[in-house]
Amino acid sequence: MKTQEVVEGWRGVMVAMGLRTPASRALTAALITGAASYALKVPYESFRGDGSVRSNEETNWHFLLTPTIAGATVFLFT
Repeated sequence: MKTQEVVEGWRGVMVAMGLRTPASRALTAALITGAASYALKVPYESFRGDGSVRSNEETNWHFLLTPTIAGATVFLFT
């Protein structure tokens, strides 16, 4: 009879889900954050009505900064 593997802690859960390395966890976090930002129309605020990009003085935040910070944070602290 085969015994079931015991998963302990949140890191064990991530390993069981295939997120074994910090790089794969960071990429997953960045992709999820980017998808959520896109769903909340964060990139829309970075463009004018004619499709040109607004300057950083107008927006004070680049839309790719949010997923980059999320991915870097997950990479460094998990």
